[in-house]
Amino acid sequence: MAISSEKRTGRRVGAVIGFVLALLALLVGALVVWKSRHALPVVETAPVSLQRIERVTLAAGTVRPVARQIVNLDNLSAPVERVLVHVGQRVQAGQPLIQLSTASAEASVQAAELALSDAESAYQRVLAQYNQAPTALKALFLPQLNAAEASVASARSQLAQAEANEAQLTITATMSGIVLIANPNGVDADGNQTPVVEVASPAKDVVMDLSEVDAAQIKVGMTATMQTDAYPNQTFTGSVTSIAPYAELSSSGAPVVEVTVQPRGSFPVPYGYQLTCRILSRSPSPVPTVPYSAIVQNGTGYAVYEWRNGHVYLVPVKLGMTSDTAVQVLSGVAPGNRVVINPPDNLVNGEAVRTS
Repeated sequence: MAISSEKRTGRRVGAVIGFVLALLALLVGALVVWKSRHALPVVETAPVSLQRIERVTLAAGTVRPVARQIVNLDNLSAPVERVLVHVGQRVQAGQPLIQLSTASAEASVQAAELALSDAESAYQRVLAQYNQAPTALKALFLPQLNAAEASVASARSQLAQAEANEAQLTITATMSGIVLIANPNGVDADGNQTPVVEVASPAKDVVMDLSEVDAAQIKVGMTATMQTDAYPNQTFTGSVTSIAPYAELSSSGAPVVEVTVQPRGSFPVPYGYQLTCRILSRSPSPVPTVPYSAIVQNGTGYAVYEWRNGHVYLVPVKLGMTSDTAVQVLSGVAPGNRVVINPPDNLVNGEAVRTS
């Protein structure tokens, strides 16, 4: 009986020990799971949503003539005798602007006229001899007559050329417009070279320099609004007519793209004035977008981290229009997908994560 009692006691102790060990195993397993869950990166996600993208580009613009005629001193074939127009004068196409010195040209014309007169006199003498000669002898005078006639034709051609050269010494307007510069010396008060005459067309453009990022959002035909302190309480409108296909370095060394706006309706702002220009770019309909903070650099392109079933996956995307907070996604993800915003730098493609 004593042995049987000891066996029962041993079994109870073994059962208790087994239970305790099993409980410890469960606790250890739960602790491992808890630690593994809490060791996962925590990310914040946002849905890919449909919305209209709107962006306002703000820039300074300068009023410039659509077309200009510029006559520089080094392009003239003779010294300037006098300028025939004054600053602010309206001129018509073909109107004389500058009279160059004609002394040499006039001498050439006079010499050509004298040569023509001599050639015509010589021709008349030979013609008289030809007419007075007997019929049988007229053939003897034909070579002289033909030569004299050719001399007259040559003299007339030289006179026409001399007169044309003289006419070119009067510089005329190639278009109708307003005279902006009239300076016979071609040099300003500081000794810098200036045009002798500059004529600007009445039509005006507003030209602005945009950053490469801003220029990429602008399209020909977009509407611009323009304001200037010189004309308070007035807002002018215009349309984007051209976007330079290249960037140039500005005075600060930053690359800029020239964008031209053509004003609509009455536009009294003078050439050279500065305006504040606003160009609104808007998607025509709701488009798939992601928060700007979801975009990451991916080589030479862009990507987002898409969240699926507790993991994140790096997905290359093609971007469209941008606003201050959102970016249009042309490909890569679709509405309803979730993307990570402000992804950590050490996030790994395919990694398991927790969402906040």
